[in-house]
Amino acid sequence: MKKAESKGFMETKVAYPLVEKAYALVAPSSVPFSSAVVGITLPSPSYMITRGRGEMSVFEYVAEGEGMIYLDGEWKKASAGDFYILAEGEDHKYRASRERPWKKLWVNYRASYTASMLSSYGVKSGIYRSPEARGLFEELISLTRSHDGSELISFEIADRINAIIRLAAISSCELRAEENDLKRRLGGFVHKKLDLDILSSEVHMSKSNLIRCFKKQYGITPYEYLLGLKIETAKALLCNTELSQGRIAEKLAISDEHYFSTLFKQRTGMRPSEYRRLCKE
Repeated sequence: MKKAESKGFMETKVAYPLVEKAYALVAPSSVPFSSAVVGITLPSPSYMITRGRGEMSVFEYVAEGEGMIYLDGEWKKASAGDFYILAEGEDHKYRASRERPWKKLWVNYRASYTASMLSSYGVKSGIYRSPEARGLFEELISLTRSHDGSELISFEIADRINAIIRLAAISSCELRAEENDLKRRLGGFVHKKLDLDILSSEVHMSKSNLIRCFKKQYGITPYEYLLGLKIETAKALLCNTELSQGRIAEKLAISDEHYFSTLFKQRTGMRPSEYRRLCKE
C-alpha cells in the first residue's frame, strides 16, 4: 500500500484486490459535515464491500461496467450511468460483476443532517439514475483533491452531496407516484378536506416529496388535482340532484357556499346556478 500526503488529504492506492484512490477530509467544526472520503475504484472482479451498520452515508456512481448492491433482502444490479445511496445505520453490501467489473466514483459522507435530509426528500437506500449525476461526482473528486482548508470549498462539497440527494428524489418520483397510485388515493378526499399529513404517511413519503413527485408526474399539485375532482362531482350533483349549493359545498368539504360558487366559476366559467339551469334544459 502506498500513501502520500497532498494538501491535507491522504491518497491511498491498493494494488490487490483492487486499485483505488481515495481523498479524505476531516472538516473543521464551522462546516456542515464532519468528514468526507471521496474516491475512484478501478475495475476488479474480486471487489466486494461488507460493512455492518455503516456510520456514514455512501454515495456511489457507476461510471463503467456493473455490480450488485444488497437492498431489501436481495441483490440488485447497478449498471453504468446508475448511482446508488446507502444510508448510515444500515448494513452496506456491494460487489463488482466478475464479467464486467465496475469503475466507480464515490463518497463516504458523515454529517449530522444527512439522515433527516434523506427522509425529508423521501430518499432511501437504493439505485437511481440521472444524466446529471456523473458531473456532480466528478466535481466532488475535483473539489476534494484541490481542497485548501477553506470553508468555501467545504460548503461546495456539502452542496454537491445535497444535489445528489435531490437528484435521487427526482429520479424516483415517477416510479413512486405509480407505485402508490396517488390519484386513486386523492379520490378518497373528494368528500373531505385534504390532509397531506395523512396521505404522506400512508405512502411513506414526506409532504414535500409527495407534492414534488405528483407535480413532476402529472403537471399539477395534489391540491389542484383534488379541486378538479370536487368540481366534477359538483357538476354531477347539480345536474342529477336537487341539493342546494350550500349542501353541495358541505358534501365536498368546501368551506362555504360563496367560496364554492367562486371556485366553480373559476373552473368552469359559469356560476353553479347557471350550470344547473343549462344541464336541466
